[in-house]
Amino acid sequence: MTFRKLFFWFHLIIGCSAAIFIFLMSFTGVALTYERQVIQSAQKANFPVAPSKNASRLALDKIVFIAKSYPTKQASTISFSKQHNAPFVIKDGRKTLAYLNPFTGEEIAEPGQGTREFMGKVRAFHRWLTLDGKFSETGRWVNGIANIIFFLLALTGLYLWLPSRFKKRAFKQKLILTKEHPSKQARNYQWHNTFGFYMAPILIVVIFTAFFFSFKWPGKTLETLVSTSTKSFPKAVALSSQITLQPLTTQQLFINVSKANPDWNTISFSAPNKALSLQIFDLDMGNGGEPQKKKSVYLDTLSGELVAEKTFDDYSTYRKIRNYIRFLHTGEVYGLIGQTIAGIASLLACLLVYTGIMMSIRRWKNSRAKATV
Repeated sequence: MTFRKLFFWFHLIIGCSAAIFIFLMSFTGVALTYERQVIQSAQKANFPVAPSKNASRLALDKIVFIAKSYPTKQASTISFSKQHNAPFVIKDGRKTLAYLNPFTGEEIAEPGQGTREFMGKVRAFHRWLTLDGKFSETGRWVNGIANIIFFLLALTGLYLWLPSRFKKRAFKQKLILTKEHPSKQARNYQWHNTFGFYMAPILIVVIFTAFFFSFKWPGKTLETLVSTSTKSFPKAVALSSQITLQPLTTQQLFINVSKANPDWNTISFSAPNKALSLQIFDLDMGNGGEPQKKKSVYLDTLSGELVAEKTFDDYSTYRKIRNYIRFLHTGEVYGLIGQTIAGIASLLACLLVYTGIMMSIRRWKNSRAKATV
């Protein structure tokens, strides 16, 4: 058996063994292509209606006062987006406590809850093969193994794509799609080869980044290979009661931040129970999936002056790579274009599974027919 034939049978066997799981991951990947935009759209449809044309949001100091009325294990976090009627979100760590009407401060139902929960279940099935949205160790391992097989399929597929003879005509036949095919088998073969070649680089990136969701060892290995040291930043300390100056209000500090960073899309900050020397505002100037467009702004609460800015470049090498990996998998790190490319790659991955299985079935039928002769 030649080396090329050995690769071919390896490609065929492992492909058939994991086809159903690769198809399910790819299909749900297509459904999750614009997950963030779908959820945001559903949320915006449920945002409170302004009571009048000139209605303004409540001052942040009022929201901070309301946030402190909720029992929390740590200082509550307040976040909101730039849209005028977007609610204020109160959190205790990762737990969401309430959504507040920006004009009245009253608690409201979670905007777009049904859509968010549905997309959450699709994401859970994509990662863990569960229908209830809960984590499954078994599903994580099954998908992880299927990802490894998919990765090997992409690599061996690139090798098998190479023509046996390096001639211009041979490459042209594998690179260009034709409209007419002598048979379905010939069509499936061309689709599998041509789309597989063009999508292989993107799929390799998408599959490789998925390893970090399926297993712990890629993250631990990365941690040993790159620097985990971070730049130090000033820490907030409690203000002494003997200080004569009064700290600026949260609203005043926010105005300073907003003027200096007019391109912000969402802002979040903590609401401590005692007066501190610093107020930190976390700003996102991107779509929520672009870590390079996020930063933290440190303001002196007595003067309102900028003390420091923590940008993406200030994180450790490990943290930067992990953030990129998280959003490189979905393409969000490159905005809407990146998401679209990742979605198309997932869609064509479904086609690769289909054409691969159809060619395998045809090969099996032909071998059966020869055996009966």
